[in-house]
Amino acid sequence: MAFLSPATVYSQSSEVEPSLVVAPIQGPINTEFQEFGPTMTPDAKTLYFYSKRSSRGYTEIFKSERKKDGTWDFPEEVDVLNSPFDDQSPFITRDGKTLLLSSNRDGSVEVMLPDGKVGISRDLYVSNWNGKSWSKPIPLPASINTEEIEENPHLLGDTLLFTRYPFGKPNLAKVYFSQYKDNSWSNPKPLPSPINDNYATIAAAFNDDGSILFFSSNRPGGYGGFDLYMAKIDGDSFKDTENLGAPINSNEDEAYIVFQQVKKTFLFCRRVEGRSFDLFTASVPKQENIVQKKLEETKKISLDSVYFERASSVLKPESSVPLDAIVDYLHENSDKKMKIIGHTDLTGTFEDNMVLSKDRAESVKQYLVSKGVDSKRLVTDGKGPTQPVVQATDEGSSKKNRRTEFVLIDP
Repeated sequence: MAFLSPATVYSQSSEVEPSLVVAPIQGPINTEFQEFGPTMTPDAKTLYFYSKRSSRGYTEIFKSERKKDGTWDFPEEVDVLNSPFDDQSPFITRDGKTLLLSSNRDGSVEVMLPDGKVGISRDLYVSNWNGKSWSKPIPLPASINTEEIEENPHLLGDTLLFTRYPFGKPNLAKVYFSQYKDNSWSNPKPLPSPINDNYATIAAAFNDDGSILFFSSNRPGGYGGFDLYMAKIDGDSFKDTENLGAPINSNEDEAYIVFQQVKKTFLFCRRVEGRSFDLFTASVPKQENIVQKKLEETKKISLDSVYFERASSVLKPESSVPLDAIVDYLHENSDKKMKIIGHTDLTGTFEDNMVLSKDRAESVKQYLVSKGVDSKRLVTDGKGPTQPVVQATDEGSSKKNRRTEFVLIDP
Protein backbone atom coordinates (compact mmCIF):
# COMPACT_ATOMS: atom_id res chain seq x y z
CA MET A 1 0.00 0.00 0.00
CA ALA A 2 1.35 3.41 -0.86
CA PHE A 3 2.03 5.86 1.94
CA LEU A 4 -1.17 7.63 2.85
CA SER A 5 -2.06 10.88 4.53
CA PRO A 6 -4.31 10.48 7.58
CA ALA A 7 -7.51 11.24 5.69
CA THR A 8 -6.87 8.98 2.72
CA VAL A 9 -6.50 5.92 4.95
CA TYR A 10 -10.29 5.91 4.74
CA SER A 11 -10.74 5.65 1.01
CA GLN A 12 -7.77 4.44 -0.96
CA SER A 13 -9.74 4.57 -4.19
CA SER A 14 -10.93 8.15 -3.79
CA GLU A 15 -9.36 10.81 -5.99
CA VAL A 16 -10.45 13.57 -3.63
CA GLU A 17 -9.03 13.44 -0.11
CA PRO A 18 -11.99 13.41 2.29
CA SER A 19 -12.16 15.78 5.26
CA LEU A 20 -12.02 14.39 8.77
CA VAL A 21 -14.72 15.03 11.35
CA VAL A 22 -13.33 14.81 14.89
CA ALA A 23 -15.69 14.54 17.87
CA PRO A 24 -15.99 12.93 21.31
CA ILE A 25 -17.22 9.35 21.01
CA GLN A 26 -21.02 9.27 21.02
CA GLY A 27 -22.81 7.85 24.02
CA PRO A 28 -22.23 7.76 27.82
CA ILE A 29 -18.58 6.75 27.49
CA ASN A 30 -16.57 9.81 28.55
CA THR A 31 -16.68 10.97 32.18
CA GLU A 32 -14.68 13.29 34.43
CA PHE A 33 -12.41 10.28 34.99
CA GLN A 34 -9.84 9.03 32.49
CA GLU A 35 -11.00 6.92 29.53
CA PHE A 36 -8.13 5.41 27.56
CA GLY A 37 -7.02 2.49 25.42
CA PRO A 38 -9.98 1.99 23.01
CA THR A 39 -10.25 -1.22 20.99
CA MET A 40 -13.13 -2.80 19.06
CA THR A 41 -14.22 -6.26 18.03
CA PRO A 42 -13.74 -6.92 14.28
CA ASP A 43 -17.43 -6.32 13.54
CA ALA A 44 -17.20 -2.89 15.23
CA LYS A 45 -20.17 -3.72 17.45
CA THR A 46 -18.40 -3.86 20.83
CA LEU A 47 -16.03 -1.27 22.28
CA TYR A 48 -13.53 -2.00 25.05
CA PHE A 49 -11.57 0.62 27.00
CA TYR A 50 -10.33 1.26 30.52
CA SER A 51 -11.41 3.85 33.08
CA LYS A 52 -11.13 4.67 36.79
CA ARG A 53 -14.83 5.49 37.18
CA SER A 54 -15.82 2.79 39.69
CA SER A 55 -15.76 3.08 43.48
CA ARG A 56 -12.96 0.51 43.77
CA GLY A 57 -10.25 3.11 43.17
CA TYR A 58 -8.49 1.13 40.44
CA THR A 59 -8.58 1.33 36.66
CA GLU A 60 -10.82 -1.32 35.15
CA ILE A 61 -11.71 -2.59 31.69
CA PHE A 62 -15.19 -1.75 30.42
CA LYS A 63 -17.16 -2.70 27.34
CA SER A 64 -20.03 -1.02 25.50
CA GLU A 65 -22.32 -2.26 22.73
CA ARG A 66 -23.07 -0.16 19.66
CA LYS A 67 -26.76 0.73 19.42
CA LYS A 68 -28.76 0.77 16.19
CA ASP A 69 -28.46 4.55 15.92
CA GLY A 70 -24.65 4.25 15.95
CA THR A 71 -24.14 5.59 19.47
CA TRP A 72 -22.71 3.54 22.32
CA ASP A 73 -24.67 2.05 25.20
CA PHE A 74 -23.82 2.56 28.87
CA PRO A 75 -20.56 0.67 29.53
CA GLU A 76 -20.25 -2.23 31.94
CA GLU A 77 -17.25 -3.77 33.68
CA VAL A 78 -15.78 -6.93 32.16
CA ASP A 79 -15.46 -8.99 35.32
CA VAL A 80 -13.51 -11.89 33.81
CA LEU A 81 -10.77 -9.49 32.65
CA ASN A 82 -10.61 -7.34 35.77
CA SER A 83 -8.87 -7.90 39.09
CA PRO A 84 -8.81 -6.06 42.45
CA PHE A 85 -5.90 -4.03 41.04
CA ASP A 86 -5.22 -1.81 37.99
CA ASP A 87 -6.29 -3.35 34.66
CA GLN A 88 -5.56 -1.29 31.56
CA SER A 89 -4.80 -1.11 27.85
CA PRO A 90 -7.12 -3.74 26.34
CA PHE A 91 -6.32 -4.69 22.73
CA ILE A 92 -8.29 -7.13 20.57
CA THR A 93 -6.60 -8.76 17.59
CA ARG A 94 -8.18 -8.34 14.17
CA ASP A 95 -9.56 -11.90 14.20
CA GLY A 96 -11.31 -11.17 17.50
CA LYS A 97 -9.88 -14.26 19.21
CA THR A 98 -7.20 -12.74 21.45
CA LEU A 99 -7.23 -9.88 23.95
CA LEU A 100 -4.11 -8.42 25.51
CA LEU A 101 -4.07 -6.13 28.54
CA SER A 102 -1.76 -4.55 31.11
CA SER A 103 -2.20 -5.16 34.86
CA ASN A 104 -0.42 -5.04 38.22
CA ARG A 105 -2.60 -7.82 39.63
CA ASP A 106 -1.31 -10.58 41.88
CA GLY A 107 1.46 -12.43 40.07
CA SER A 108 2.93 -9.35 38.39
CA VAL A 109 6.65 -8.69 38.77
CA GLU A 110 7.75 -7.01 42.02
CA VAL A 111 10.30 -4.18 41.98
CA MET A 112 12.40 -2.75 44.82
CA LEU A 113 11.98 1.04 44.91
CA PRO A 114 14.69 3.57 45.90
CA ASP A 115 12.93 4.23 49.24
CA GLY A 116 13.15 0.54 50.13
CA LYS A 117 9.49 -0.19 49.51
CA VAL A 118 8.30 -2.88 47.11
CA GLY A 119 6.29 -1.84 44.07
CA ILE A 120 4.32 -3.98 41.65
CA SER A 121 5.00 -3.39 37.97
CA ARG A 122 2.30 -3.54 35.33
CA ASP A 123 2.78 -6.56 33.09
CA LEU A 124 1.14 -7.83 29.93
CA TYR A 125 -1.54 -10.54 30.07
CA VAL A 126 -3.41 -12.50 27.40
CA SER A 127 -7.00 -13.78 27.26
CA ASN A 128 -8.64 -15.91 24.55
CA TRP A 129 -12.21 -15.81 23.22
CA ASN A 130 -13.99 -19.18 23.32
CA GLY A 131 -17.00 -18.04 21.30
CA LYS A 132 -18.98 -16.89 24.32
CA SER A 133 -16.60 -15.27 26.78
CA TRP A 134 -12.98 -14.35 27.49
CA SER A 135 -10.73 -16.71 29.40
CA LYS A 136 -9.01 -15.71 32.62
CA PRO A 137 -5.96 -13.61 31.63
CA ILE A 138 -2.55 -15.21 32.06
CA PRO A 139 0.79 -13.35 32.04
CA LEU A 140 3.11 -13.29 29.06
CA PRO A 141 6.52 -14.86 29.77
CA ALA A 142 9.42 -13.27 31.64
CA SER A 143 11.07 -12.31 28.36
CA ILE A 144 8.24 -9.75 27.99
CA ASN A 145 7.30 -8.91 31.59
CA THR A 146 10.01 -7.25 33.69
CA GLU A 147 10.43 -4.99 36.71
CA GLU A 148 9.64 -2.08 34.40
CA ILE A 149 6.14 -1.05 33.34
CA GLU A 150 4.75 -2.81 30.25
CA GLU A 151 1.54 -1.41 28.76
CA ASN A 152 -0.28 -0.49 25.51
CA PRO A 153 0.07 -3.91 23.80
CA HIS A 154 -0.65 -4.25 20.08
CA LEU A 155 -0.37 -7.51 18.13
CA LEU A 156 -0.34 -8.02 14.37
CA GLY A 157 0.56 -11.49 13.09
CA ASP A 158 3.58 -12.63 15.08
CA THR A 159 4.76 -9.12 16.03
CA LEU A 160 3.96 -7.65 19.45
CA LEU A 161 4.37 -3.95 20.17
CA PHE A 162 4.21 -2.47 23.66
CA THR A 163 5.32 0.51 25.73
CA ARG A 164 7.98 0.04 28.42
CA TYR A 165 9.46 2.46 30.97
CA PRO A 166 11.13 2.32 34.40
CA PHE A 167 8.78 2.23 37.39
CA GLY A 168 7.51 5.78 38.05
CA LYS A 169 9.33 7.33 35.07
CA PRO A 170 6.87 7.54 32.12
CA ASN A 171 9.00 10.33 30.65
CA LEU A 172 11.47 7.58 29.66
CA ALA A 173 8.87 5.51 27.80
CA LYS A 174 9.91 3.70 24.62
CA VAL A 175 8.11 1.36 22.23
CA TYR A 176 9.44 -2.21 22.12
CA PHE A 177 8.74 -5.12 19.81
CA SER A 178 8.95 -8.89 20.15
CA GLN A 179 8.28 -11.63 17.60
CA TYR A 180 6.69 -15.02 18.22
CA LYS A 181 8.79 -17.78 16.67
CA ASP A 182 9.15 -21.47 17.47
CA ASN A 183 6.53 -21.24 20.23
CA SER A 184 8.31 -18.49 22.16
CA TRP A 185 8.64 -14.70 22.24
CA SER A 186 11.94 -13.16 21.22
CA ASN A 187 13.83 -10.85 23.57
CA PRO A 188 12.11 -7.44 23.16
CA LYS A 189 14.05 -4.66 21.49
CA PRO A 190 13.23 -0.96 21.20
CA LEU A 191 12.03 0.23 17.81
CA PRO A 192 14.77 2.18 16.00
CA SER A 193 14.87 5.88 15.22
CA PRO A 194 12.83 7.81 14.16
CA ILE A 195 10.14 6.04 16.23
CA ASN A 196 12.07 6.13 19.52
CA ASP A 197 14.19 9.21 20.18
CA ASN A 198 15.30 11.26 23.19
CA TYR A 199 11.69 11.96 24.14
CA ALA A 200 8.84 9.73 25.33
CA THR A 201 7.23 7.48 22.71
CA ILE A 202 4.14 5.46 23.61
CA ALA A 203 1.23 3.38 22.31
CA ALA A 204 2.36 2.24 18.87
CA ALA A 205 -0.07 0.46 16.53
CA PHE A 206 0.08 -0.95 13.00
CA ASN A 207 -2.48 -0.25 10.34
CA ASP A 208 -4.35 -3.31 9.12
CA ASP A 209 -1.76 -4.56 6.61
CA GLY A 210 1.31 -3.61 8.63
CA SER A 211 2.59 -0.99 6.21
CA ILE A 212 2.12 2.02 8.52
CA LEU A 213 2.93 2.54 12.20
CA PHE A 214 1.01 5.01 14.34
CA PHE A 215 2.49 6.23 17.63
CA SER A 216 2.36 9.08 20.15
CA SER A 217 5.30 11.25 21.18
CA ASN A 218 6.05 14.48 23.03
CA ARG A 219 8.98 15.29 20.71
CA PRO A 220 9.48 18.96 19.75
CA GLY A 221 7.62 20.48 16.81
CA GLY A 222 4.16 19.19 17.67
CA TYR A 223 0.86 20.92 18.28
CA GLY A 224 0.69 20.30 22.03
CA GLY A 225 2.30 17.96 24.56
CA PHE A 226 1.89 14.47 23.13
CA ASP A 227 0.91 14.31 19.44
CA LEU A 228 -0.02 11.44 17.15
CA TYR A 229 2.35 10.47 14.33
CA MET A 230 2.54 7.97 11.49
CA ALA A 231 5.53 6.45 9.71
CA LYS A 232 5.88 4.22 6.68
CA ILE A 233 7.39 0.80 7.35
CA ASP A 234 10.23 -0.02 4.98
CA GLY A 235 11.54 -3.49 5.80
CA ASP A 236 13.18 -3.24 9.22
CA SER A 237 13.27 0.55 9.17
CA PHE A 238 10.86 3.50 9.16
CA LYS A 239 10.65 6.55 6.93
CA ASP A 240 8.42 9.51 6.07
CA THR A 241 7.48 10.19 9.70
CA GLU A 242 4.58 12.61 9.71
CA ASN A 243 2.61 14.44 12.38
CA LEU A 244 -1.08 13.62 11.83
CA GLY A 245 -1.83 17.32 12.17
CA ALA A 246 -5.10 19.07 12.83
CA PRO A 247 -7.90 18.27 13.44
CA ILE A 248 -6.60 15.08 15.12
CA ASN A 249 -3.80 16.79 17.04
CA SER A 250 -4.51 19.85 19.17
CA ASN A 251 -2.79 22.01 21.81
CA GLU A 252 -3.67 19.29 24.32
CA ASP A 253 -2.27 15.72 24.52
CA GLU A 254 -3.30 13.01 22.02
CA ALA A 255 -2.36 9.35 22.27
CA TYR A 256 -3.29 5.79 21.37
CA ILE A 257 -4.80 5.85 17.89
CA VAL A 258 -6.28 2.82 16.11
CA PHE A 259 -8.15 2.54 12.80
CA GLN A 260 -11.42 0.59 12.68
CA GLN A 261 -11.79 -0.82 9.16
CA VAL A 262 -15.53 -1.56 9.16
CA LYS A 263 -16.64 1.89 10.25
CA LYS A 264 -13.75 3.70 8.54
CA THR A 265 -13.11 5.43 11.83
CA PHE A 266 -10.08 6.37 13.88
CA LEU A 267 -10.38 5.96 17.65
CA PHE A 268 -7.95 7.99 19.72
CA CYS A 269 -7.51 9.60 23.12
CA ARG A 270 -7.34 13.32 23.86
CA ARG A 271 -6.74 15.07 27.13
CA VAL A 272 -9.64 17.47 27.58
CA GLU A 273 -8.86 20.77 29.28
CA GLY A 274 -9.56 20.58 32.99
CA ARG A 275 -9.91 16.79 33.08
CA SER A 276 -8.22 13.55 32.01
CA PHE A 277 -8.16 11.73 28.67
CA ASP A 278 -11.43 11.10 26.81
CA LEU A 279 -12.16 8.92 23.78
CA PHE A 280 -12.56 10.64 20.41
CA THR A 281 -13.38 9.53 16.88
CA ALA A 282 -12.15 10.86 13.55
CA SER A 283 -14.20 9.85 10.53
CA VAL A 284 -15.47 11.01 7.15
CA PRO A 285 -19.10 11.54 6.21
CA LYS A 286 -20.61 8.21 5.19
CA GLN A 287 -20.46 7.57 1.46
CA GLU A 288 -22.53 5.22 -0.68
CA ASN A 289 -21.40 1.62 -0.35
CA ILE A 290 -21.55 0.26 -3.90
CA VAL A 291 -20.75 -3.30 -2.80
CA GLN A 292 -23.51 -3.37 -0.20
CA LYS A 293 -26.04 -1.85 -2.60
CA LYS A 294 -25.24 -4.40 -5.31
CA LEU A 295 -25.38 -7.38 -2.94
CA GLU A 296 -28.70 -6.25 -1.48
CA GLU A 297 -30.21 -5.78 -4.94
CA THR A 298 -28.93 -8.86 -6.81
CA LYS A 299 -27.42 -11.10 -4.07
CA LYS A 300 -24.12 -11.18 -5.95
CA ILE A 301 -21.32 -8.99 -7.25
CA SER A 302 -18.53 -9.68 -9.72
CA LEU A 303 -15.20 -7.88 -9.31
CA ASP A 304 -12.48 -7.75 -11.95
CA SER A 305 -10.39 -5.51 -9.69
CA VAL A 306 -9.15 -8.41 -7.54
CA TYR A 307 -5.67 -8.89 -8.96
CA PHE A 308 -3.27 -11.83 -8.65
CA GLU A 309 0.31 -12.39 -9.65
CA ARG A 310 0.57 -13.82 -13.17
CA ALA A 311 -0.53 -17.49 -13.34
CA SER A 312 -0.64 -17.51 -9.56
CA SER A 313 -3.10 -17.38 -6.67
CA VAL A 314 -1.01 -14.80 -4.79
CA LEU A 315 -3.03 -11.62 -4.30
CA LYS A 316 -1.49 -8.31 -5.35
CA PRO A 317 -1.48 -5.53 -2.71
CA GLU A 318 -3.94 -3.38 -4.68
CA SER A 319 -6.58 -6.10 -4.26
CA SER A 320 -7.02 -5.04 -0.63
CA VAL A 321 -9.29 -2.14 -1.63
CA PRO A 322 -12.16 -4.15 -3.22
CA LEU A 323 -11.69 -7.07 -0.82
CA ASP A 324 -11.89 -4.80 2.22
CA ALA A 325 -15.28 -3.63 0.94
CA ILE A 326 -16.42 -7.29 1.03
CA VAL A 327 -14.95 -7.59 4.54
CA ASP A 328 -16.91 -4.54 5.66
CA TYR A 329 -20.15 -5.95 4.26
CA LEU A 330 -19.67 -9.30 5.98
CA HIS A 331 -18.86 -7.69 9.32
CA GLU A 332 -21.88 -5.40 9.12
CA ASN A 333 -24.12 -8.33 8.06
CA SER A 334 -22.95 -11.07 10.40
CA ASP A 335 -25.88 -13.36 9.50
CA LYS A 336 -24.85 -13.62 5.83
CA LYS A 337 -22.88 -16.43 4.20
CA MET A 338 -21.05 -16.12 0.91
CA LYS A 339 -19.69 -18.23 -1.94
CA ILE A 340 -16.48 -17.03 -3.58
CA ILE A 341 -16.13 -18.12 -7.22
CA GLY A 342 -12.94 -17.75 -9.23
CA HIS A 343 -12.98 -17.28 -13.02
CA THR A 344 -10.04 -17.28 -15.45
CA ASP A 345 -9.58 -16.04 -18.99
CA LEU A 346 -9.64 -18.30 -22.07
CA THR A 347 -5.88 -18.61 -22.47
CA GLY A 348 -3.91 -21.59 -21.16
CA THR A 349 -5.04 -25.16 -20.67
CA PHE A 350 -8.46 -26.07 -19.31
CA GLU A 351 -6.99 -28.18 -16.52
CA ASP A 352 -4.57 -25.50 -15.33
CA ASN A 353 -7.28 -22.84 -15.37
CA MET A 354 -9.67 -24.97 -13.33
CA VAL A 355 -7.04 -25.48 -10.65
CA LEU A 356 -6.00 -21.82 -10.78
CA SER A 357 -9.56 -20.54 -10.39
CA LYS A 358 -10.14 -22.72 -7.33
CA ASP A 359 -6.81 -21.70 -5.78
CA ARG A 360 -7.59 -18.03 -6.34
CA ALA A 361 -11.02 -18.35 -4.73
CA GLU A 362 -9.37 -20.03 -1.74
CA SER A 363 -6.77 -17.26 -1.57
CA VAL A 364 -9.54 -14.66 -1.43
CA LYS A 365 -11.25 -16.65 1.32
CA GLN A 366 -8.06 -16.69 3.38
CA TYR A 367 -7.74 -12.93 2.98
CA LEU A 368 -11.28 -12.42 4.31
CA VAL A 369 -10.59 -14.80 7.20
CA SER A 370 -7.41 -12.88 8.04
CA LYS A 371 -9.62 -9.81 8.45
CA GLY A 372 -11.77 -11.51 11.07
CA VAL A 373 -14.49 -13.14 8.93
CA ASP A 374 -15.47 -16.57 10.25
CA SER A 375 -14.32 -19.23 7.77
CA LYS A 376 -17.57 -21.14 8.36
CA ARG A 377 -19.43 -18.34 6.58
CA LEU A 378 -17.43 -18.79 3.38
CA VAL A 379 -17.33 -21.47 0.68
CA THR A 380 -15.29 -21.44 -2.51
CA ASP A 381 -15.56 -22.71 -6.05
CA GLY A 382 -13.63 -22.33 -9.27
CA LYS A 383 -15.19 -22.20 -12.74
CA GLY A 384 -11.97 -21.79 -14.70
CA PRO A 385 -12.74 -20.66 -18.28
CA THR A 386 -16.24 -22.18 -18.40
CA GLN A 387 -18.25 -18.98 -17.81
CA PRO A 388 -16.55 -16.19 -19.76
CA VAL A 389 -18.06 -12.72 -19.94
CA VAL A 390 -16.54 -12.28 -23.41
CA GLN A 391 -15.70 -15.03 -25.96
CA ALA A 392 -12.30 -13.60 -26.86
CA THR A 393 -8.65 -13.84 -25.85
CA ASP A 394 -7.38 -10.28 -26.39
CA GLU A 395 -6.11 -8.54 -23.24
CA GLY A 396 -9.18 -6.34 -22.79
CA SER A 397 -11.50 -9.35 -22.98
CA SER A 398 -9.22 -11.47 -20.81
CA LYS A 399 -9.26 -8.81 -18.10
CA LYS A 400 -13.06 -8.95 -17.97
CA ASN A 401 -13.02 -12.75 -17.85
CA ARG A 402 -10.47 -12.84 -15.02
CA ARG A 403 -12.78 -12.00 -12.16
CA THR A 404 -13.90 -13.01 -8.70
CA GLU A 405 -17.59 -13.44 -8.00
CA PHE A 406 -19.20 -13.10 -4.57
CA VAL A 407 -22.63 -14.70 -4.15
CA LEU A 408 -24.83 -14.60 -1.05
CA ILE A 409 -26.08 -18.08 -0.08
CA ASP A 410 -28.71 -19.29 2.35
CA PRO A 411 -27.43 -19.50 5.95
